[in-house]
Amino acid sequence: MVAIPAIFLVIPSCSKSKNNGSNGSMTASINGSAWKANYAVGGSLIVAANTFELAGAQIASGDTTEFSLTFYTPIQVDMAFSSDTASLDIQYSDLKTGALYDGGSLAGHSMMVISTYNTANSQIAGAFSGVLYNVTNGNDSITVSDGTFSAPFSMQ
Repeated sequence: MVAIPAIFLVIPSCSKSKNNGSNGSMTASINGSAWKANYAVGGSLIVAANTFELAGAQIASGDTTEFSLTFYTPIQVDMAFSSDTASLDIQYSDLKTGALYDGGSLAGHSMMVISTYNTANSQIAGAFSGVLYNVTNGNDSITVSDGTFSAPFSMQ
């Protein structure tokens, strides 16, 4: 099974978008090492499915990694929620190794807090963390801490 990086599914989607075209940001610490998206960060609110999807990628020579954050609406600002009690899924993929790590729907666990949700300006921001398990081979996990995002989003 080949996982399609969510960044390519989320970022190009832009119907009914009110965002101002600015790029978002996404950072995290993976097993203590800094990670920062250097490719456009953005999201989509899929109204019919009550689902919010965010993605950010780090494209580097010889390796591309990506975070994909998926959760259900309604969105409550400044209220923590986890994959243990709500529909939250955080995935991290490494295209070089083919590894897919999951913290939510398939394995592991994750937490998130939405700090900003502005529908008038189509902006969302928050923090995330978790322990994500390798669902490709099941032999390892990664710890994601201090994750942050701030991104424009479109409504579909």
